[in-house]
Amino acid sequence: MEPPIWKIEWSDALSVGIPAIDEDHKRFARLINELNRSIVDRAELAEVRRRLQLIIDDAGQHFAHEERLFKDWMYPDSESHAAIHARIIGKLHSILSNIAYPHHEAQWISAGLQIKAVLIEHILKEDVKYTQSYRIHRESVATHLLRLP
Repeated sequence: MEPPIWKIEWSDALSVGIPAIDEDHKRFARLINELNRSIVDRAELAEVRRRLQLIIDDAGQHFAHEERLFKDWMYPDSESHAAIHARIIGKLHSILSNIAYPHHEAQWISAGLQIKAVLIEHILKEDVKYTQSYRIHRESVATHLLRLP
């Protein structure tokens, strides 16, 4: 059985209220849970590293998606948010580089918990900041559409 500290359960508390972004975040949770499951199951080093690389790749795609949306919404803090994304990718690569030895469970557990903390903290502290810009953009688009002949 997987220790409860490992598993990310999706809840409304993690939602930013933007369906496409929430779907990306749910995928993060699933990938992190899969990584953590592989650690708990004592998978081979190559498998743990592969799963971490999937998280890094997915994070890069998700961050690029967010940054494209920021341009559409004219999010005023898009540059600082993008800088945070770059730091997170760097942190994830650092975690990956530290997973170097087979069957060092303590090292792997630490890595899994770090990844969970980094991504969940980002969602809860940073991603919620852009929801207001999204709402304003959505209302502006809706108002514009109502005015069309």
